[in-house]
Amino acid sequence: MRAQGLSFSVDSGAAPPEPVAADTRPVTARGARLLAGLCPVCLAVLDGWAMAVAVSLTGGGALPGLAAAAIVVFNGAGGLYRARRAPSLLNDAPPLLLRTLLVCGLVALLRSDDPAWLWTAVLCGTVQLGARGFVNAVVRSYRCRRARARPALVVGTGGTAAHVLDVLRERGDLGLAVAGQVSAAEGPVDRLGATPVLGETSDIPSLVEEHRIETLVVVAEDVRPDRLDAVLRMSFGLPCETLLVQPPSDVVPVVPGRREYLAGLPCVRVAWGLRAPAARCAKRMLDVVVASLALVLALPLFAACALAVRIEGGPGVLFRQRRIGLGGEEFVLLKFRTLKPADQREADTRWTVKDDERVGPVGRFLRGTSLDELPQLWNVLRGEMSLVGPRPERPHFVEQFSRTCPGYILRHRVRAGMTGWAQIHGFRGDTSIELRARLDNHYIDHWSFSGDLRILLLTARALLFRDPA
Repeated sequence: MRAQGLSFSVDSGAAPPEPVAADTRPVTARGARLLAGLCPVCLAVLDGWAMAVAVSLTGGGALPGLAAAAIVVFNGAGGLYRARRAPSLLNDAPPLLLRTLLVCGLVALLRSDDPAWLWTAVLCGTVQLGARGFVNAVVRSYRCRRARARPALVVGTGGTAAHVLDVLRERGDLGLAVAGQVSAAEGPVDRLGATPVLGETSDIPSLVEEHRIETLVVVAEDVRPDRLDAVLRMSFGLPCETLLVQPPSDVVPVVPGRREYLAGLPCVRVAWGLRAPAARCAKRMLDVVVASLALVLALPLFAACALAVRIEGGPGVLFRQRRIGLGGEEFVLLKFRTLKPADQREADTRWTVKDDERVGPVGRFLRGTSLDELPQLWNVLRGEMSLVGPRPERPHFVEQFSRTCPGYILRHRVRAGMTGWAQIHGFRGDTSIELRARLDNHYIDHWSFSGDLRILLLTARALLFRDPA
């Protein structure tokens, strides 16, 4: 059950961990999402077809198929198939033509006797640009003509937010209808404007549900700096897309494939890796496969550890302790026992037993090598933990750290892990809670499957060579 005293709000920097699964949107909204999903697929098919036809005009064999696959992969890696709120053919043309020339140049190298590679590139590029222009026109026409635009909520009440509201009202091709604004700055707010101010930043989850919001537009310039991170991370658990209108002082470069513009204002779609069902499924499959193999291969080691603990400390090989995991839910974490606490209160509230004299030689060895944590593989198989994620903590300390450390409770947006980005950088035991939370949230914000593999490999190296670097 959920730990007592834990609640998610923007003031604590937290958000519900999982997006809403049930699809309760009207049919028109489902049609819009279907169109948004089909357009990238159609563009990829047309790009591949154009390349295959253009290459096949100069010869057969396997090259047309390979060239078609190459152009689709290159365009996909460059972000040219991403669904965008304001698609632009002029923005897409340079990277699209560059990749087309690259693939056609590779074909020419493989066919040294082919002098027509440039004409192949011209033909292919013309078809691709024409297809994009047509698809963009269809999307704009659909957005302007459909009976119901996507409900949007604008976070911010300043001058830039007012300009964004004007743009969204005038540009029907953007497909957004503003349901209201959210105040995210200090001081009084004018609630008599054309667009109603529906609440504060802490009200965003309830407003998204009440008004069936499908797009959250966060105007960074009009959001208090100490609340911006919390507002963005709140979107992790909301069933809507999030567009961040970047502030004028934002000099952090954004990949061109991810950048969009609202009447000239640069914005970027906030994409959480673990929001995608495929990403969550891939992470869970990695957990199950690796944990199952590790349990089977480590059975002799399990038996040896259990026997050593039994000989040193008597009955009770496993130590069970309440921890907080995904969404603030409690679960029972398993470890090999390294000492017997005096009572349950000591087990729940004592921070560390590193220098406790009651820890015997076997316990010190198990703790020093992290072998005491092997039983947590069973927690992973049960779905209570993941191989990689923030380390879970006891309810007593979660409540304490949530009050004193901004963003700490945000760690519970994902399953707790046996190892994690903070752990492989030395943040375990009696170390800075603020830095630990910062590294854990960075891991969640920028999650990738390859990143999990990297963390597992670094953990294995640290265990084998006792090298935390």
